[in-house]
Amino acid sequence: MNKRKCVCLLPTHLCGQTEPVYGLLGAEAELDPDVSETLFDISWQRGRYIVATWNRDIAEHDYYGRCETGEQCDLNNSTGVLVMKGLKAEDEGRYLAKINGKTPLTGLDLIPLKPVSKPSVTTSCNETQCILTCVGEETKHTKYSWKEDNETVKEGNTLTVEKSGEQSKSYTCVFSNPKSEEHSDPLTEMDLFPGQWFI
Repeated sequence: MNKRKCVCLLPTHLCGQTEPVYGLLGAEAELDPDVSETLFDISWQRGRYIVATWNRDIAEHDYYGRCETGEQCDLNNSTGVLVMKGLKAEDEGRYLAKINGKTPLTGLDLIPLKPVSKPSVTTSCNETQCILTCVGEETKHTKYSWKEDNETVKEGNTLTVEKSGEQSKSYTCVFSNPKSEEHSDPLTEMDLFPGQWFI
């Protein structure tokens, strides 16, 4: 395996089309050029800088810059997939794969994400209704949803619950991003409307 300094390319034309690729910080992210043809030349670049190359005639992988040290990247010469290991916040950016000398039509926007935190739920109730509010540590691309028992019933961080008379019915907030998910502690109707079950 050859390792060299960063190589700067001349400016290339970038089409406006991009696809997001999400990865957890500290984990791996796969950049897939989604090609089906036989590969004989692969060049991955971030912006104007090459990060990994392979050529069938040379039969060696070359890694540069972020991929240069510590076995941080792995380029599959059969599929063109570039695996980036130990993902860092500074890895965020647009990556392009030039396959067999062809200019790529679509770029991949790599977006490193923190694992989401476990959310908590606050309640505001009267005798027949509760408003549940979910709170998590919001970062990029986080979202909220609600489950009634095991079925997702609503998107967003609030849920209005009407007393149904089913004591064991439970409500759970799901806090997620594209790569991780955490659930709040469930709340049952018995929890939300205590002391109202006896005539």
